[in-house]
Amino acid sequence: MVLFALTKNGFVEMLDLARGGKAAIWINRGLMDESAIQRLRAEGFDLTDFVHWIDPLDESAVDEAVETVKEHHPGQVLYIERVK
Repeated sequence: MVLFALTKNGFVEMLDLARGGKAAIWINRGLMDESAIQRLRAEGFDLTDFVHWIDPLDESAVDEAVETVKEHHPGQVLYIERVK
């Protein structure tokens, strides 16, 4: 399972889903600072921070980012935070 969070609220919700599981989490750039990311990785989370910020309201940009996530996790279930 792969979780893709675009906002801080979405990340908090997805972190609860991932806790104790084998989910990979992808987060939008700027949701967390590097030290927080490193702490979560040290706790065992598979966490990837996008290299650039994705506007959560830009459906085209989100779709493009989703394709990147899919390339790294082929065949896995992907949960995407959508902001309307």
